[in-house]
Amino acid sequence: MSKIIGLIFAIGISALAVAGGKPLANVPKYDGKFVWVKVGDLAPAVIKTLAHAKTIVIDVSFSKDVRLKKDASGNQWFTFILADQGTDWKWNQTSGSGGVKTAGGMIKAGKYSVSLPIAGLPKSVLADKKQTISLGPNTSGLDGSVAFSIDGIKGK
Repeated sequence: MSKIIGLIFAIGISALAVAGGKPLANVPKYDGKFVWVKVGDLAPAVIKTLAHAKTIVIDVSFSKDVRLKKDASGNQWFTFILADQGTDWKWNQTSGSGGVKTAGGMIKAGKYSVSLPIAGLPKSVLADKKQTISLGPNTSGLDGSVAFSIDGIKGK
């Protein structure tokens, strides 16, 4: 009997690990215009990765396909920038952005890893034990509103 209970417990823990945890942020109706999205609390292990990061990787999930419009120059894009508030209460923002891969003016439903440069973020802020992070999505334009979630952040 105890072996069966142990097996059920192990399967349950495995299912939780595969399914992942709660997203750090949900954006249910994004219209394509720039907006700051506050990210939830980061785990201590994640915060440690930021202290020595050369880039920051965010995991973004789209529940449905996203159709992008072209900007005035004919380009299509969906990008993110990152801002981090240090314990000195000053906001610091990345000077560059990272983009979601598109194909044929679309982002297929699924999970994407987006690399952001750390340029603009002082090392002292990235090494803080308390992190207040916001992400700024922006696009060339969207065919209607879309939903996405931020599932993870880590330093690389």
